[in-house]
Amino acid sequence: MSTAHFLHVIVHQVVTHTVMVTVRQKWAAGQVDGEGTTPVGTIRIDTRTMTVPTLKVGLGDGSAWRGVLAMVTLGGDHILTGTDHLLFLLILLLPAPLAVTGRRRHSLVGARSALGRIGRITLAFTAGHSVALAVTALGRLDIPGWPVEAFIATSILIGAIHAIRPLFPGKEALVAGFFGLGHGMAFSFVLAEMHLSTGQLATSLLGFNLGIELVQLLLVCLALPSLLVPARLRVQPALRLTGAVLTGTAAVGWPADRLGLPNPVARAADGAGFHTTLLLAALTVTALAATAWALTTRRHVCPGPAEPPATTYEPYGRDRSADVTDSAVR
Repeated sequence: MSTAHFLHVIVHQVVTHTVMVTVRQKWAAGQVDGEGTTPVGTIRIDTRTMTVPTLKVGLGDGSAWRGVLAMVTLGGDHILTGTDHLLFLLILLLPAPLAVTGRRRHSLVGARSALGRIGRITLAFTAGHSVALAVTALGRLDIPGWPVEAFIATSILIGAIHAIRPLFPGKEALVAGFFGLGHGMAFSFVLAEMHLSTGQLATSLLGFNLGIELVQLLLVCLALPSLLVPARLRVQPALRLTGAVLTGTAAVGWPADRLGLPNPVARAADGAGFHTTLLLAALTVTALAATAWALTTRRHVCPGPAEPPATTYEPYGRDRSADVTDSAVR
C-alpha cells in the first residue's frame, strides 16, 4: 500500500483526523540536509461530502543549480564538522617540517621542503577519498558502517603513533592516499541516505566533493603557520607529543562508541565538530599569532650591514723602512 493510500484510509476511518504533509528533502530546491521541514498542506475529510479532497503540492521553482550549490554547502559542512577526518589529516601534517634520521626526528627541513611535504600529503588524501567517494556513491555500494568507522579510527591511531616515532618516513603521502579511501567511503554514506536519481547523484557528487575540498584547503592554509612555526621552538617535542596523545586517545574512544560502548572520550571528540565557528576562530587567531611571531623573529635575526675591518693607523710621517732596518739589525 502506498503512503497516499495509507493516509486516505486513516482519514476515512477517523473523520476527525488531520494529516499534516511536510517535505524534508527536495534536491532541486536546495533542501538536502534533512534538517527542518517544508509544510506543503493538510489532508482532511470534507464532512459535507465525506470525501478527501486531492492535495496539490507546490514547492516553488527549483533548479539543478540550486541543488548543486546546496550539495557544495553540505560537503563543506561535513568536512568542517567531521572531527575524525580533520584529525587524521592534521596529525599526518604535524611532523612534516621535521627531518628523520633512523627512527628519530631531530632537525628542521627547509621551508620549501616542508611545504612540498604538506602539499603532497594533502593531495594524496584528497585523491584517495575522492576516488572512494565516487566509486562507492556511483556504484551504490551497500557497505556496513562499522568496518569503515574502525578503519578510520585505525588510520588516526597510526598517524598519532607516527607523529611520535616515525613508522613510514618519506611515505606519508602514500599512507594518506591509502587511508583516504576509507574516509571517502564514509563521505558516501551521506549521499546514500538521500536516495537520489542517477542524474542528481552525479551532479551531487561533484558539488559535495567540491565543498569538501574547498573547506579542506581553507583549513590546511589556516593550519600552515601553526605547523611551521612551532617546529622551530624548543617546546616543539612537547607540543607534538601532546597533540599525538590527544589524537590517539580520540582514535581509541571512537571504535568503542561505534561498537555500542559510549564513552566520554568519543562524546568530547564528536562534540568538537559542533563548534565550527570556534574552530575557525581558533585556527585564525593561532595562524595570525604564529605569522606575527615568525616575522618579528626574522626581523630580529636579520644581519645588519657588515662592519669594515679594523685598521691600524701608523703615526703620520713615520718611516716604515727604518723599522724594518732596525729590526734586521737586532
